[in-house]
Amino acid sequence: MTNRVQVLFQLYDMQQKAIQSAGGVVYVAASGDAAKQAITDKDGVALTNPRALTRGGCEFYVLDTVALVDLYIMAPGGQFVVKTGVAPGEIQDVLVDTVSRNQVAVIPFAIGDTTATTETDTGFDFPLYAAVLPTPMIRVLTVDATETVDVGLLSSETAGDADGFGVTLSVATAGLVKATVTNGSNTMGALFEVQDSANAGDLTHEAHVITGSNATSITYTLTAGTDTAEGFIILPYLLTA
Repeated sequence: MTNRVQVLFQLYDMQQKAIQSAGGVVYVAASGDAAKQAITDKDGVALTNPRALTRGGCEFYVLDTVALVDLYIMAPGGQFVVKTGVAPGEIQDVLVDTVSRNQVAVIPFAIGDTTATTETDTGFDFPLYAAVLPTPMIRVLTVDATETVDVGLLSSETAGDADGFGVTLSVATAGLVKATVTNGSNTMGALFEVQDSANAGDLTHEAHVITGSNATSITYTLTAGTDTAEGFIILPYLLTA
């Protein structure tokens, strides 16, 4: 017989008041990993992962052989929270600083959850008027020699760009990899770039602001030979609304 254990959490602000606004999403990862954890409802029916929040909370089930899971949460107000080492069977209260404007999205990626060369929607969307800062990074958890990852906004959305934040960021070495501007080897995405006409067309960099009906969905694309790469997309941003 297959036994399942409930995972249930609710978001609260720093005054311990439940956040019950519409919106928000959670990515459930295997503990200490970037790969998705399989989740179901109470009857064992598979659920999509990431999963939308309901009134600032979420309920799902995992097999009783799963000791811990990690939660990557974007709250309804656009705040980002990471809660690791969550034990199934315990009701979790997750605190969210709803006052701070400074946020950092930490979004898992794994070749096991995608297809190489395919732009993959992470399920996370930036809120309207978020200012994404020109300091994109990835943290490589599982290396993949000679391979790279692009990070951007969904290309099928208005003004989207699949490598608009980071271009060919290497996953060949474990650790933190930042997008950089180097002559002949620019890995900073075009959504952060603007021409500085005062310096004969040299590129300079500025924040990318989410406006109107333009692209909001965060995506990644791994190169053709990828077969082991896993890690985290790291995107600092400001909430301005």
